[in-house]
Amino acid sequence: MAQPLISIITISYNCADAIEKTIRSVLSQRYTDFEYIIIDGGSTDGTADIICRHNPHLAYWVSEKDKGISDAFNKGIAAAKGKYINLLNAGDSFASIHSLEELAPHLTAPIVTFRYKEENSGDYSRLVDESEINIEKKALLGHQATFVHRDVYATMGGYNGSYKIRMDFDFFLRVLPHYALKSVDQDIIRYNAGLSGSVKHRLRYEVEGLISAFLNGKKSNSYVLRLLYQPPWRVGVYSVKRVAKKVLRRRPPLPEQQAQPQTKVIG
Repeated sequence: MAQPLISIITISYNCADAIEKTIRSVLSQRYTDFEYIIIDGGSTDGTADIICRHNPHLAYWVSEKDKGISDAFNKGIAAAKGKYINLLNAGDSFASIHSLEELAPHLTAPIVTFRYKEENSGDYSRLVDESEINIEKKALLGHQATFVHRDVYATMGGYNGSYKIRMDFDFFLRVLPHYALKSVDQDIIRYNAGLSGSVKHRLRYEVEGLISAFLNGKKSNSYVLRLLYQPPWRVGVYSVKRVAKKVLRRRPPLPEQQAQPQTKVIG
């Protein structure tokens, strides 16, 4: 069985203190059939200089101003040639030099997810149950430990630029009703949470999750915002839903031509 070409995409912005670790982690992989793409948002702290030093080993890289995380993700996906695509943020790294080698045989479904370890706490991620019927729980996939078949992006489009944090949750909410998920109990990534534990980040995380759930026709599981579903608040929630639909109506196509989602399993 031929090994699939895997595209690893790292996006960055002013992370000179973290990007080298990620680059070395990718380039040291023993698996040979992969390409590495870096999309930098026009860093001014020397990040681009670090990336440039690795230019001979990169399939593609660019340093230019973008419209945020989703835009950078979409640029990388558009440049990717691999059968499977992984989004590995600056500061994250593979668990070992054999990670790609060990996970590649499991890439037999449209979406394949693995476990990751959070470096700050030392905790391992929850492994999503393939048979989970609650789509919101199922959509809580860590994009850094998830590999998506390129045909999924071709059919469903890329990441919604209206979200600053929950673009991956929104993407999987849209995609999982149409494509099969495979969960593999294997630790492959070291995840650097960075500022994700701050109160401001957490609040935005919850709010964007609520908005995405509304726009995808789901009821949010957010503990923080659960009171919004009690009777006294329903009128207000309805108003939020109407406004959110107007604000977040656009859904970026990727690539240029999109087909209607029909196939659930990709060979």
